[in-house]
Amino acid sequence: MKKALLIMVLVISLTSCKKDRSDIPSVNGTWELTKITGGFGPGMVVPTEKRDRYEFILNSRYAKTDTNKVVTEGKFSIKFIDENNGYRFGTITFTNPDYSDAISFKADTMLLGSSAADGPTYQYIRIKK
Repeated sequence: MKKALLIMVLVISLTSCKKDRSDIPSVNGTWELTKITGGFGPGMVVPTEKRDRYEFILNSRYAKTDTNKVVTEGKFSIKFIDENNGYRFGTITFTNPDYSDAISFKADTMLLGSSAADGPTYQYIRIKK
């Protein structure tokens, strides 16, 4: 009887110990480009009429629009690596075209790219969930 009880407690504890993934931020929704920052240059606020958008959809699909026209779409995946100053960061991989980029994410702000070695960083603000 003790053995059966021990096995039952062990099974319950193992099945109930899934990692809580609620701390992993969700990029689902529509994001609008608001600012571009270069490694050595000053940041540039993007005029409203020139702002592209990303729409990230629950089943790991995305569409990028420019002037309200879809310019590319495909699948994406994100691998978060760490957290610093409230930002979760890691890499995002797109399938069309096939490439990876740095991503930082905090609440309703997403940064794509890295200004290291004078590369641009694109700041997107969530406009719809």
